[in-house]
Amino acid sequence: METITKKTVSIEFQGKKYALSDDSTVEDLLVHLGLPKNKVIRLQATQDGFILIS
Repeated sequence: METITKKTVSIEFQGKKYALSDDSTVEDLLVHLGLPKNKVIRLQATQDGFILIS
């Protein structure tokens, strides 16, 4: 029998931490952060992850 586990990704934004499932999309991330789905953002890669730039 195999055990299937779902992984989560921890995101920190403006001092708050959010847990998202590993199959989340960028749209899911924006909703978790309280931003509107249609907000135009740019993701800039950094050594530690990325930065959201609006």
